[in-house]
Amino acid sequence: MAKLLGRTSNAVAMKLVNFASFDPVHKKRGIKGLANASHQDMSVWEEFNSNPNKLAEESEEASLRLSGFPEPPPEEDLEIPTGPTEATLTRPMRLVQRFFRRSVLVSYRFTCAFCGLNIPELLNASHIIPWKDNINLRADPRNGFCLCCLHDRAFDRGFMSVNESNKVVISPRLKSGIIVPFHQAAFLDLEGCSVALPEKFAPYGKSLKYHLASVFKAS
Repeated sequence: MAKLLGRTSNAVAMKLVNFASFDPVHKKRGIKGLANASHQDMSVWEEFNSNPNKLAEESEEASLRLSGFPEPPPEEDLEIPTGPTEATLTRPMRLVQRFFRRSVLVSYRFTCAFCGLNIPELLNASHIIPWKDNINLRADPRNGFCLCCLHDRAFDRGFMSVNESNKVVISPRLKSGIIVPFHQAAFLDLEGCSVALPEKFAPYGKSLKYHLASVFKAS
């Protein structure tokens, strides 16, 4: 085991040195890194350099999946970040979004609450009361659902909602026009179905009421 860990550590160290060969800061210092950096190394470096937050988030989620879906903390131990929720750079940056996303996805075990899809790359942490409408609930996982990309968009736009009995509600706007089989399966067949709820951080009733009254397209 010790030998295996040693080899793994050496491989990681060499990979980091490969990345150093692309870093302009190291280049200015005269550090060239190893000469055997691959095109894949360059691709990873360019992806990280262009969007470090996204790659860090994906890496953390991969680590969570490999570690066996850790249990969320008890609700009484939940420590929601406090302080400002945005910082103005060239555009607003959601400071607590990473905490919210991780808490919601882990709580729902990386599974869409509406349809059961469990492909992490296609899942979002959806605010029930929208981000812009309630500062105090921006980071609270009890104001969120884990939803696939399609149902996240439909929920965010008010085409779907959830009532206080935790049943899916479908807007009349999704019931008109030409209904293709995918439309039927993805939306209409879910009406009245119970959403999958986490063991911890179940959605607030007040959030569901707000979404149904203020976001949902009832007509």
